[in-house]
Amino acid sequence: MEKFAAKLTTILFEKYKNHWYLDNPSRGQAFRCIRINKHQMRDPLLEQACVESNVDFNKLGLPKEMTVWVDPFEVCCRYGEKSRPFTIAHFEGEENQDLPQQISHAVDRAALDYHSGTSSDEESFNREPKAIPTVSNPNSVYQFNDYCKPPIQTWSQYLHRKTYMTDGLPQAGSYYAQHRGYKVYRPTAAFTGPRVDRYHWINTKR
Repeated sequence: MEKFAAKLTTILFEKYKNHWYLDNPSRGQAFRCIRINKHQMRDPLLEQACVESNVDFNKLGLPKEMTVWVDPFEVCCRYGEKSRPFTIAHFEGEENQDLPQQISHAVDRAALDYHSGTSSDEESFNREPKAIPTVSNPNSVYQFNDYCKPPIQTWSQYLHRKTYMTDGLPQAGSYYAQHRGYKVYRPTAAFTGPRVDRYHWINTKR
């Protein structure tokens, strides 16, 4: 539901951004209205948010008749056609006039996180080393490989690990171990000779 809330907020900002009047909050109120009744069983914006967040619309548990007005500094709701509306959320614009902008930035960050689909662990693992400095002396050669052998792929022992099934379904523990159990680190090169700095350059014409 957290993903649904983030998707819905992003959709509402995109649709209402040209119909948002801080100096006159009631202006454009009919446009900024989420509506469910016997003539419209599903509001298009709510349905779009459900589709994009993979949420079943029926599981929202919404009433058959509902009206929501999304206005600057206030959100109101009414159940049925003859009931009195009530306030869902109220913000004092005088106390924090930057609130709409802060919410917009928060939604943008949430949207980027969902689209990226990467965790901090993955980002740290995939980060490649920076470029090696270029050689300014044409008579120098890079001698690092003369003393170091290629590292052994220590993580290869996990490549053929089987996932056991129970009653036709994968065990939760094996699924968790596949994705979170083994944190892979890049092994350092094996030491086979004198200590050599990886960025050290040796002059062959000494």
